[in-house]
Amino acid sequence: MSKDTAMIETLRTILSRLVNVALFIIITILVLVFLREAVDMNLALIALISIVFGIVGTIAVRYLFKLLLLVGDLFS
Repeated sequence: MSKDTAMIETLRTILSRLVNVALFIIITILVLVFLREAVDMNLALIALISIVFGIVGTIAVRYLFKLLLLVGDLFS
């Protein structure tokens, strides 16, 4: 039974990282598109700002999901 549990934990870790990477890419692309249209700056600077927003946004969404899980456990 412990081998099954270890495999499930490994799959959970891999899927969690994949979701984080996908979330980072989506947030970064959205910020890049919005900043390119709204701001007249150098493209490299816009890309760096987009990457920073992608990292911060990914962390914020992860903590939001953890908070929702905590609130759901609190009321159930």
